[in-house]
Amino acid sequence: MTSPWGLVLAGGPGRRMGGGKPLKQIAGRRLIDLALDTLGAVCRRTMVVAVDVAELAWLPVPVIRDRWPGLGPLNAIATAFLDSEAPSFMVMAVDLPLVEPKLLKLIISGHKDDKARAPMGERGPQPLLAYYHRKCLPAALRLLEQGELRTRLLLKAVGARYIPLEDVRQVDPEELSFINVNYPEDLDRAYQLGRLRGLFDTD
Repeated sequence: MTSPWGLVLAGGPGRRMGGGKPLKQIAGRRLIDLALDTLGAVCRRTMVVAVDVAELAWLPVPVIRDRWPGLGPLNAIATAFLDSEAPSFMVMAVDLPLVEPKLLKLIISGHKDDKARAPMGERGPQPLLAYYHRKCLPAALRLLEQGELRTRLLLKAVGARYIPLEDVRQVDPEELSFINVNYPEDLDRAYQLGRLRGLFDTD
């Protein structure tokens, strides 16, 4: 099976974070760097979809401009397929700083005919930490044409395989992979949780 590319969804303006979310830091490390390092551990190639390409032009990976800025992650995933030759993507939102690489490997592994795979959390499937094959593109475009922006509906439309919560907890017992940062105070909370796992320096 061809290895998926890593895809970081760098998000929109991040107003709740005060703007520039990908550049916000935890323990001196930018969220975008954390995301690329995490994906880079399991994907040979990585890329980013962003609204503000100039803000991230210095990155050592391709940065693609969102074709439909401000409309959410579903359109960013469609953009990535339209503007790349990737056969599939391991998608990760930039505001998930505590993703467990073992969970990424679990998501990537699966039957070659799966169009999409997503882990289950306590609140249901996690579409922004999921695998998508290029075969998902027609369904994504149909949803966008209908004005539907919910990425979870793409999973449903393509018959995604869901990784059971008990399997997720085997590799990520506290489900830290699903903790996202939307407000400045979330950065400190993520730092404290990540430090307990040994992700950040404790000095």
